[in-house]
Amino acid sequence: MRPVGGYNDGGDTGDRGFRGGRSQGPPFRWIALGAVALLLLVALATGTARVDAGEACAVTRFGAVTREVGPGLHIRIPGVENFHCFRTATTFYEVVDDPQGGSRADFVDTPIDSVTRDGQPVGVTLNLRYRIPPQNVGEIYAQIGRTQDRVNESVVKFHTRAITRQQVQKFGATELYSGDLDIVSRQLGDLVRPRLEEAGVELEFFELKRPRFNESYEAAIEAQQIAREQIETRANEAAAAEQEAIKVANLAEGDSQAQQIRAAGEAAAISLRGEAARNNPEIIALNYIEALQTINWAILDGGSVTPFLNLQTPGGAVPGVPGAPAVGTAEPTAPTPAADAGSSGAAPTPAPLPTPPA
Repeated sequence: MRPVGGYNDGGDTGDRGFRGGRSQGPPFRWIALGAVALLLLVALATGTARVDAGEACAVTRFGAVTREVGPGLHIRIPGVENFHCFRTATTFYEVVDDPQGGSRADFVDTPIDSVTRDGQPVGVTLNLRYRIPPQNVGEIYAQIGRTQDRVNESVVKFHTRAITRQQVQKFGATELYSGDLDIVSRQLGDLVRPRLEEAGVELEFFELKRPRFNESYEAAIEAQQIAREQIETRANEAAAAEQEAIKVANLAEGDSQAQQIRAAGEAAAISLRGEAARNNPEIIALNYIEALQTINWAILDGGSVTPFLNLQTPGGAVPGVPGAPAVGTAEPTAPTPAADAGSSGAAPTPAPLPTPPA
């Protein structure tokens, strides 16, 4: 018979060892699986590279550029290949009066100080847009700069500010302040574009803003511009007055010509009537008779003149003389003293009116 203690000890030891081996097996397997998964994640993270949209990367192997890649997920050799990315979307570079004023450009810079052709100090501001073609990122990384900031600093900013400062000196202050800045912007853009293209950068847009002069000079330019506008206004008013005067003169000349034409016509008519009267005397008599036919009254001398025309109306009165006796009728008169004395004198015979010419 086995000792109870020995049996129990041996049995307990064997049972604990058996149960312990069964309970510790699964945790080791999970740890191993977790380690493998971790290694896979590390390999995935270090063995791939993700390129965002609007970017392109230069891939280097031990420092040498081997290729360029665009957006997407790319496999790389961990610890051997590196990705150096640049922005290929449009990049904004802006030169403003106040760089801290809240500009939303990608790169903001201070005004460009220069001097005009006539010696006026001026501060120039501008807007510029550019992009890096994807196929140029390898060359840019190898020869220009290894970051986007470095490319903007050594290429875009350097050439833009240098060329603008030099070209502004070829213009007068008035040309820059009140002239056509579109022409100046095109000229500057045509000079900046080839310099950027030499570095693999493509210029998309260039705009020169209104230059800034000192306040006293700007006030003088504005006063001069106002005076020029007033002179132009007066000149326009004078031109309008001159046109109005020419119009009035033309109208007067037309009236004068019309009067001359009318006078010439009347003179010609009178001449024709006179010539007709000289060649045909009977026309005068005919006109005389026609004129007398329109007369319906006459002034008689003392009632003793006998007209050769019948001026009586059906009523027997003289037309136009109320209460007057009819012409040709005898009106009773009071006897004269000579008649009372037995005088036989008679009233003189009235003289006849002249007859119209034949």
